[in-house]
Amino acid sequence: MEGEEEDSGANSEMRYIALELMKLAQKSGKTFRQVAKEYMGNTCYLQKLISSEAEARPRRGRAGQYSREK
Repeated sequence: MEGEEEDSGANSEMRYIALELMKLAQKSGKTFRQVAKEYMGNTCYLQKLISSEAEARPRRGRAGQYSREK
């Protein structure tokens, strides 16, 4: 049952994103494919930024203090 709920939630999110991309395509005069490709590129770029930020972030010690590791 839990897997079905996750699938349902993911499908709902995909429908929402698709509708928003269709609206953007209509407003911009681009095709859905062009807008979706740009969206995916931006999503991948954001994921890389988040990953690199997490790797570059210093570790926290006690009480939320940043520790210096050499």
